[in-house]
Amino acid sequence: MTVEGLLEQYQGQIVPKAYNAGYLALSYLICLVGAASTLELVNRRSWFNGISNHLVLGCSAITMGGIAIWCMHFVGNQALILADGETEMQIAYSSGVTVLSFCLPVLVLLAAFYAIGITNRIAWWRVITAGILCGSAICGMHYLGNASIKNYQCIYATAYIAGAAIIAVVASTVALAMFFIFQSLSASSWWKRTISAIVLAGAVSSMHWCASVGTEYRLVQLGKAEGGSRTATVIAVICLSLSACIIIAGSAILRARTLKQAARRAQQIALGAIVFDKNGRLLVDSSGVFPNVVVTDLFIGESTKERFSTAHSQFHWMFQASRNWIGISGLINGMKQHLAQLPHKRRHKDARKGIQLITDDGKLIEGYEIIFRELFCVAASELSDRLNEPLTAIGVLWDEILPKRTVSSPAYLQALEKRRGDDTVGLSETSSKGSTEVGRLEKGVGLENGMDARGALMFLVRRLGSDDEVRRLVSAGFRFVDPGQVSHNSTSHLQIQSTEFESKLRDMKSFVDQQVRIKPGVHIGFFAVQDPGLNKAQVLVRRDARHLIPSLPLPLNSIDECHMGLLRGLGGLRVPEVLQRLRTTGASSRSPQEEQFAKHLSSAIDSLRGLVQEPLFHDAVLASSIVRLPFGIDGDQADETVIMALRLKIFHPVISFGPNCQWVPLNLFRMRQVLEQSRQEFIRVLHHDFDPLNMPASRANNELTSGPSSTLRRLKSAVALADSKE
Repeated sequence: MTVEGLLEQYQGQIVPKAYNAGYLALSYLICLVGAASTLELVNRRSWFNGISNHLVLGCSAITMGGIAIWCMHFVGNQALILADGETEMQIAYSSGVTVLSFCLPVLVLLAAFYAIGITNRIAWWRVITAGILCGSAICGMHYLGNASIKNYQCIYATAYIAGAAIIAVVASTVALAMFFIFQSLSASSWWKRTISAIVLAGAVSSMHWCASVGTEYRLVQLGKAEGGSRTATVIAVICLSLSACIIIAGSAILRARTLKQAARRAQQIALGAIVFDKNGRLLVDSSGVFPNVVVTDLFIGESTKERFSTAHSQFHWMFQASRNWIGISGLINGMKQHLAQLPHKRRHKDARKGIQLITDDGKLIEGYEIIFRELFCVAASELSDRLNEPLTAIGVLWDEILPKRTVSSPAYLQALEKRRGDDTVGLSETSSKGSTEVGRLEKGVGLENGMDARGALMFLVRRLGSDDEVRRLVSAGFRFVDPGQVSHNSTSHLQIQSTEFESKLRDMKSFVDQQVRIKPGVHIGFFAVQDPGLNKAQVLVRRDARHLIPSLPLPLNSIDECHMGLLRGLGGLRVPEVLQRLRTTGASSRSPQEEQFAKHLSSAIDSLRGLVQEPLFHDAVLASSIVRLPFGIDGDQADETVIMALRLKIFHPVISFGPNCQWVPLNLFRMRQVLEQSRQEFIRVLHHDFDPLNMPASRANNELTSGPSSTLRRLKSAVALADSKE
């Protein structure tokens, strides 16, 4: 039929319509790709803030609004055949309104995804709101897209409009609820996301075809004869859909790689160099992070519950070793040779990387404790090389460990557990408790203790004493910045869990600025120990000096026999009764000297209570004996320190929030008490066991050139003696 004939027949009339089944199926597949892309992208979020995650939500809105809704609509309209397929009678679109119809669902869905995705807690009002917005976007885009038709006037049936809107809102709400509930339960596997995508695609398609069936088309004018327009539209939509598939695949690959790297970093034991200048500024590299190296990719304890912490004997050895670098510096080459000859999973230029800590029969490598200590010393040596200074100047180990941060993402936890399982496969306890551990991780149980990732960060701290050192480091590419500028960058880059890293940096600065020591004289101290069992005893110490118990001095230079008599009479009494007797004037015919001592002691106990701020302080008892320290400041034996102690033992866990005191492992505290006295012997043992001059010539020639076996034997000897001193 000619153009004039078509116009004469259908001008102002309702044009008959039919549907092409192939295009109808294609429109649903396009919609399914868009919906699946959307849910996959939303599932890629690692957390609920940050630019990258906002970008993910934005891309999700584009894939849903642009592909699942917009592309589906126009492909679906290609399935609509008017007037028996006459070319001039097919639908033609206005480009301006068409572009607007693309933007509308994207913006509305962006609001919907932000409404439901700003938190990991599911609130039904958010789900319903998002469902209404999503359904509105679907309906709005459909009718706005129809408004872009320039050669027909669309006539709508009210019942079909209502039905299409209800279908869009209800199905969208159900699909989003399914997806986000699955995600919140940490059980969002691929097949569950697929079900959600099928339902969501069904919502879009059902709404479109319900509305399309209820739409009549009255011819306004004939369209241009563009036979290739339909094919071009389909090709464009297919290209967009393929792009979405590529985005999904690329996102999945990139995220898997990111999760693998994050899981590896979460288990690593790292060592950082915290260097302050005279003005308190912190040394950072070109990336704005303090220098740091990995000690080991994995710490393996004797049980699945064992964690690397300040209570661990390995940390105690490292703490003492960092104060004896002069004795260790000459052993570094032998340690490197030993590590290089250990079995490795794969070849590495760095001998510390890829060491096979688990043998083929599932057991820990022989001498694992020694190897771990070697790794620490070699890592410290690498830091000193990076700063171009001798090992003896690298600093001392800080007395805290910061745990690595773990993310409560199901995919991350699965990657972490897989990584951990790959490294520890074969260990009997791991295999027997593996399923339990996986279940705990999937549910997020125990994440609050911060150590489930098993990674940790230690710090070597020091302060530069001259401007020449500062200039040398600056010329080497480093710079000094205010600690506040580096705290956020470092916590994100190194996955540090502590939310108060800036305050930790201030603690490190105080730690290196002054080593507080108890002064000679008479003191009253508070020795509180809590013992919840499992060898986790803790002692209460001063925050500004974690090697000292809380104590206050009395205005006395020494303690006499008359003082001891009064003290023995109060021994074993609780604090309230001690104070009552001390404040009873003239009790038991006290001498003036005893009376003055009672006043001083009573006042000191009151002040000590205010310093400690421990609720159970009144349960402490006064010891009848005293402790005499025959050394003063820096081991000077000219004066002595006398300590009277209030003793308190707690058999249940107690958390103290006092500003002046905190709990630390008792074994770490005990080790620090003998640190000064054992330093010379620690150095002597190292020199004796590692210096070739102290060995027979033949043994020195053979063993020193044999590499790791001799080094391992000598290290074992040094470790055994060092551990016996703790």
